Parts: sequence; structure tokens; C-alpha cells
Amino acid sequence: MNKRSPHHAYLVRVHDIIDLSPNLRRLVMHSAELANYPHQFNGAHIKIFLARSGQITPQLPQFSNHGFNWVEPDNKPIVRTYTIRDYDAKACTISIDFVKHGDNGPASAFAEQAQQGDVLGISSPGGPNPMLKTAARYLFVGDITALPAIESLLATIQPDASGDVVLLLPQAEDLPVTLSLPAGMRLHTFYGDLSLIPALVKFITNLTPLACDDFAWVAGEATLVKPLRELLRTQWQLPPQRHYAVPYWRQGENEESYHEARHKFIEK
Repeated sequence: MNKRSPHHAYLVRVHDIIDLSPNLRRLVMHSAELANYPHQFNGAHIKIFLARSGQITPQLPQFSNHGFNWVEPDNKPIVRTYTIRDYDAKACTISIDFVKHGDNGPASAFAEQAQQGDVLGISSPGGPNPMLKTAARYLFVGDITALPAIESLLATIQPDASGDVVLLLPQAEDLPVTLSLPAGMRLHTFYGDLSLIPALVKFITNLTPLACDDFAWVAGEATLVKPLRELLRTQWQLPPQRHYAVPYWRQGENEESYHEARHKFIEK
């Protein structure tokens, strides 16, 4: 059977619910259509489509060169961006890890209230391909929203890789027990809230600078990503193709309000 066009959306159902830590919940989604999902690597970003209040099934978009088109614009779903934690073609499942923060956001609320059989939509994957570059030395940095992508990338990294992984997590229990690092990689953890970002940035600034054949992957809250991208580009002179630095979110804003500013930052 031929795969669909990579620009496609799928309806999936919640198949399994796994509480990974006090602040992370994994939803495993299933659909027979996922057997032909154009997956190439974990950690890629996707859009999820959530039904509005009073609806059971979200409207799925049609795709064009300009992004999404909606047959019923007044009935479009809530759209959020997440990363693929795992994909299983044989089982026809995709796993996504959600940060649990109550009903403060529609995606968090969906994850915390999820029951088996609940329906949502997902898009085909996007982002750089491949996301993980071959390198002499690596630097991974992220908060809890970036943890699923970092963990999935580390699961595929070459066994002789070296470098540093720096995580900002709400509490020690959020560090995955399944996190496995090559012997040459060091783990550094900061436990607490966003007030620790200056200390984390200072710690990274004092690391040995990356060279042009190294690779950095940075994601999370905007005030974490912005100074680190400046460090990578200006002080360490790391070429654009040798780093990924993307703000997933900004405190106090939802995805709609931060969308334009986020894209302007990425495109600089």
C-alpha cells in the first residue's frame, strides 16, 4: 500500500494513558491509518486538533502551500503543537507526552481528563529532517516541555556520542527512569521553576564552547531559548545548520497569541 501525501491529518483515539511522573502524562493514540503514517524520526513536531466544547470529533484541516484550510472556518478545532515521543507502525500507535498543569490550557485539560476512546486529530510530522545531526560533541538543553523530544533523540544517538544534557524540571521525580545516556555524555539537572533560568544559562556559558562540527539542540520556554541561541550564534560562532534553538512556549501566552512572535524569532 502506498503512503499518503506527507501533508495529511488523521483522526486517532486514545488507546492508553500512562502517568510518567507528577507532571507528565503520556497518551498513546491508535488508528489503523497510522500504519502508513509518514514518520521518519521521533522528536518531530506535529499539530494536534482538539474538539471544541460540545463536540466529540474535531474538524480536520485540508492542506495547501499556505498551511491549513478549513471547510467550516467557524467550526475549526483548537490547534496545539507537540512532539512525537514514539511511533509504532506495527501497532498503529503514536505516543505524545503532555505536561500536566490542570485546566490552564486546552491540551493539558484534554490530557488530564482523557479516557480510552476519546478522539483527537493529529497532523503529519514537520521540522528539520533529520533533526539530530551527526556531531563530534552534543549539547541538549530543555525544560519539561522539551523533555519528550530530548529523551527520544537520545534513544537514537550513536553509542560513542559525547557532550552534555542540561534539563530544567519542576521536581526530581520528573526525570525519566528510562533516560539512558552514552558513557560520554553528562547529565546536569536543575529542579524548580523558571526563576532558575539565569543560573542554567550561566552554567552553560561556562561550558567548553561547541565547535563547528558539534551540534546543539535547545527548546523550551522563550526566556530559556533566547539567550542560549544568542550564546550559540554570537559567542560560540556555531553555524545555523549546527544548532536547533526553538521556543516551544512563552509564559503567560497561549499558542494563538504567541504564534506570530515565535515564528519571527525562529526565522531570524
